[in-house]
Amino acid sequence: GDGSRVPVIISARELEDPDGRVFSVVTLTDITDQKQAQEDLRGANHKLKKRQEEIEVELSLAARVQHSLTPQAIRWGAVTVETYYMPARTIGGDFGIVTPLEDGNLHLLVCDVSGHGIGSALVANRIYTETMSLLEGGSPPGELLRHLNSFVLQHIRTSGFFFTLAAARLDESGRRLSFAGGGHPPALLVTPGGECRQLESLSAILGVLEEAVPSEPTVEVEMAAGDRLVLYTDGLTEVFDAKEEMLGIEGLSEIVRTSAKLPLEEMKHSIVERVNAYRDGPATDDMSLVVVEVN
Repeated sequence: GDGSRVPVIISARELEDPDGRVFSVVTLTDITDQKQAQEDLRGANHKLKKRQEEIEVELSLAARVQHSLTPQAIRWGAVTVETYYMPARTIGGDFGIVTPLEDGNLHLLVCDVSGHGIGSALVANRIYTETMSLLEGGSPPGELLRHLNSFVLQHIRTSGFFFTLAAARLDESGRRLSFAGGGHPPALLVTPGGECRQLESLSAILGVLEEAVPSEPTVEVEMAAGDRLVLYTDGLTEVFDAKEEMLGIEGLSEIVRTSAKLPLEEMKHSIVERVNAYRDGPATDDMSLVVVEVN
């Protein structure tokens, strides 16, 4: 009617009547709606692609920010530290701290925030900032856990959210170790003779209960030359082989014990490689590892 073109599909077939006459039947099907749907889909795909590119840029920036929260290797006094971090996705909920402060101590920490992705990374970033503020204010490991638990309950508490943490403090001689854990897998202390001791968390998981941290949350340990301390997140223990059997703390302890004969950096690589070799399939959780040697 208005002179505009209409998209159609043309189909034809021949028919023969009883008298032998042949007729052609031509059918024209209006496909305006289908064409419009195609255009709409093309436009939607273009917008989705553009949004995907924007998300990837944002994730890249978030990953760089998150990487700044990962612990760094260091030599300090009589202490050498090696570190490893690998998120299961572009960004994760683990963070770590390896830093000497003006109090004359080396502070070591690994934290695991529940969940994965952007939400966990944002919360991890906020807890990291609060942690550094508390450490710089002189909080020892046990008090650190108590303050962080209260802070999260007050400012971040949400259903299903929690975090676990292992914090250690070493003096410059490397001999006096204070350790406190909140719902975290035990730290592993290996002697040159091959004994592997587990330093258990005395506090519950954090961010859930007001009374998660007891009155005496800290373990005090006398270190000796050659002793090694291993802090890690459960991305190194909650890994499963093809039979769906978990490596667990005992399995990791054995890997740590037998790797401890190697130089410290090689020990770190050995632990990671053997955990990865045990696991069937790709990593499903962030992996954080801090390995410390008293020289």
